Amino acid sequence: MKIISKISLVLATAALMVGCESTELDLLDNPNNLNPSSADANFLLNDVQLRFNSVMNSMNNASTGVIRHRNQFGTYNGAVDDLTLTAAWENAYRLFGSVDVIEGLAAADETGLPYHSGIAHILEAYTYVTLVDYLGDVPFSQANNPEEFPTPSVDSGKDIYTAMFAQLDAAINELETTTGPDPLNDLYYGANYDNWIALANTLKIKMYNQVRLDDPVLAKNGINAVLADGRIIDTIDEDFQFQYSTEQNLAEGRHPFFTGNYLAAGAGTYMSNNLYDLMNVGDNQPPFIETGNTDPRARYYFYRQSSSAPSGSNLPCAGNPSYNYCYVGNLYWGRDHGDDEGIPNDGTKRTTYGVYPAGGAFDADQFQQARDPGLAKMDGAGIAPNLIASYTHFILAEGALTVGSNGNALTLLQDAIRLSMNKVRNFTTLDNGTPFEMTQGDIDAYVANVTAEYGAANPAGKLNVIIREYFIAAYGNGREAYINYKRTGYPNLEAPIIAAGPFPRSYRYPSDELVTNPNIQQNNPTDKVFWDKNPDGFID
Repeated sequence: MKIISKISLVLATAALMVGCESTELDLLDNPNNLNPSSADANFLLNDVQLRFNSVMNSMNNASTGVIRHRNQFGTYNGAVDDLTLTAAWENAYRLFGSVDVIEGLAAADETGLPYHSGIAHILEAYTYVTLVDYLGDVPFSQANNPEEFPTPSVDSGKDIYTAMFAQLDAAINELETTTGPDPLNDLYYGANYDNWIALANTLKIKMYNQVRLDDPVLAKNGINAVLADGRIIDTIDEDFQFQYSTEQNLAEGRHPFFTGNYLAAGAGTYMSNNLYDLMNVGDNQPPFIETGNTDPRARYYFYRQSSSAPSGSNLPCAGNPSYNYCYVGNLYWGRDHGDDEGIPNDGTKRTTYGVYPAGGAFDADQFQQARDPGLAKMDGAGIAPNLIASYTHFILAEGALTVGSNGNALTLLQDAIRLSMNKVRNFTTLDNGTPFEMTQGDIDAYVANVTAEYGAANPAGKLNVIIREYFIAAYGNGREAYINYKRTGYPNLEAPIIAAGPFPRSYRYPSDELVTNPNIQQNNPTDKVFWDKNPDGFID
């Protein structure tokens, strides 16, 4: 058995997270190739944690442009094809294989390895649920059993959800035990099993809310049952997130948003004009402005490199009536949804990611290039926010409004916004400098405006407010924004400024899987997952 040090594990983990196509898991022996006598539960759990983050990173990469958290260059078919989820699919099913081996080791161990097994089962459930949310029906009951099922058939997404509800309950029971060794490495919660239980319960709330269009009674009763238990992610110290580092030598450990935009070549990504608009950062009278005041998170989310507005060859959309924005103003360089005009040599000028969640620079009107070594920045020590306390409150607000689950929707919305603001405000380790830092007064004013808007709205308008605020708070997690948009049709988003084709209600199975497995038939972009009961074409 190959034992690796904790620091090597963390570096390898961070390296894997840099890109969805990375193969840094080769740094570790593949546990699925180990014989039973050499398998080790600690090593296998490391593998599960590594692969989980790879899956979520791949899904996030596939969603952020589609959902307008950054610019989508071109059509939906160009953004979502039969290669998009190749790495996510491969890592997911290898993860499931490692969980199977942990189950075998637990059955043979006198303690039952409850902590290894419980954590692994939660991450497996999270992964299966995410596959269903993107793809619909996927192999489950016949998966990872090549001797009996060399070409596994798919199970219905609804059946998989049902199985994962039960699996999460079983995992909670495992983690409530008082016997068994701690894992050598818990990359999320440091062997705090109360937090793992809170994650399992919060994932159940998220799942119940996602099925509310299919079974509103199940959604309401399920959410209320978890709330009666009380162990959920409702404070920032319980947030389920992956922490990146500043390491770059032995293995790349920095946030991928940072490495793609702060290094020698300049920023590689255009920000979304639509998101700028929803956060009210511009001064050019954009069409969708709603809250009425600039979002105090803007200087944390975005970093402006240039003190000049884009013009000439740096603004190829100028004068084109097809664009809703082209340029929103206030030196925020970005692009409209679907904009596929030629790319100028503007990598050192376009607005890029800030301190949250990328670990970049705070925007205090420095207007230095992001790649400037003299610019104060967090050097990539950002986070991947998977399921955090603000999200919990947004989900509960939606449930209270739509199916009548326990809680006051407005109070939950207000708490969700404050949790998001405080997380962002306290995230940076930099001396941001007044008067640009977020203040309590900024937060209070923002919440007051949203409260007034919510109070004046009809039920559909109230849901739009909740999901719009969730959309903004979920910056850095395109998965949540994508799934919410499919379920609710909110927030009101900019349509593509080109003929982009149908919005992907589901993603496509990887072509490699289809070549070897005749029991899987390819998805169409208009196919819906089981909980998506909305009409055709209601989002784009």
